[in-house]
Amino acid sequence: ISTSLPDRPTQFALNKLDAYEYVDLWYFTPEGCAEAARQARAPDGEGFNFAGGLNGERLALKPSSTASPSKNAILDEHLPWHVFTEARYRFIKYIGIAKWPGKLYKDLCAFFMRLESHPLHRTDAGKRALLEYQARA
Repeated sequence: ISTSLPDRPTQFALNKLDAYEYVDLWYFTPEGCAEAARQARAPDGEGFNFAGGLNGERLALKPSSTASPSKNAILDEHLPWHVFTEARYRFIKYIGIAKWPGKLYKDLCAFFMRLESHPLHRTDAGKRALLEYQARA
């Protein structure tokens, strides 16, 4: 029996994707996925937060670990280039799983492909510039 969990982001990140909201790529890095695995193994009784209750929604309790962003998350522009590119693959995979609209999915794929093939990516300064651009686009 395997004791490892698949490379998947935290429930917080998945919830953001399901709502078509921005989420830092850090959640799709090996470190972000390792945090998700630790959360999945966390003992019960960790605490709960209220969720919903707006516009007639039912009020529900959700585990705290799924309700808030990670204190370990790193902004996209501060990720090393190789970590960014690895996270991008998982991000694309999970927006597909979340069934993002086809045009948006294709546009994001093309955007990342253009970033990774841009001539600026050949230098450290260029990679930093591309990461800054990506974080703001």
